[in-house]
Amino acid sequence: MARSRNKYSRARMRAKIRRPKQRGGARWYYGALALIVIAGVVGIGLSAGSDDVHPFAGVDPDTGTFYDHWHQAIGVNVCGEWVSDAPTFEDVAGTTVLAGIHTHGDGFIHIHPRTSADAGDNATLEQYFDNGGWAVDETSFDIWQGPAVNPTKTAWENGDKCPAGSTMAGRKGVVRWEVDCKTRKGNPAEYKLQDLHVLTLAFLPKNEDIETPPHAFEAPSADVEGETPVAPDVKSCETSGPGGETPTTTTTVAGATTTTTAPGSTTTSSTP
Repeated sequence: MARSRNKYSRARMRAKIRRPKQRGGARWYYGALALIVIAGVVGIGLSAGSDDVHPFAGVDPDTGTFYDHWHQAIGVNVCGEWVSDAPTFEDVAGTTVLAGIHTHGDGFIHIHPRTSADAGDNATLEQYFDNGGWAVDETSFDIWQGPAVNPTKTAWENGDKCPAGSTMAGRKGVVRWEVDCKTRKGNPAEYKLQDLHVLTLAFLPKNEDIETPPHAFEAPSADVEGETPVAPDVKSCETSGPGGETPTTTTTVAGATTTTTAPGSTTTSSTP
């Protein structure tokens, strides 16, 4: 009888030893697998959020130039008038902190982030406005200067009336915006800035077309030594609205000068 009890005891001991190992091993395996899956999902989310707009950028220590250096044209139209270009600023408003998203007073947003605050998903129109000390959202904006007839009125909100003396005097306006001369919906503050695109912010009556902004076909100023700025090449702005503009280019060849006046058409005049 003693022998039987010993066999029974050994069997129970073996069961106790095996079961915890199996359960523990399974928990460890599935726990590790879950962590790998979670890490993968987070990684994909982070990369997706930064692929469409440059990731964190900085200065190349070997050349002194910025890894990412973008330019986006911007124009603001209030009641039918293009207001003056935003004044030059390179520091965040009210501080001595360098702003990686700023302007040189040339009608372009200059984007070369120095910190993550101005990079990736943070590189938005709102960040540019914040850096300059202004404000923008879906129903209002507060800019650097108003139209010529009332330059001190810088804040505009849906339902405000265009000022006396403007071409749309007395008419109620709303905040509207376009990218590459095509209407956008939603909050312009959330728009992620892009290289060589054209952004338009406007306060106009609903049925008025937004014309082509003044700098749609111009190059920004150079702010890095040796840089050759490039102008946006946005075909959709060439014929937009009643004020659509077409860039004029002139090419001189032997005996004639050819000037492009509209998409696909040219005029040629003889030269002596």
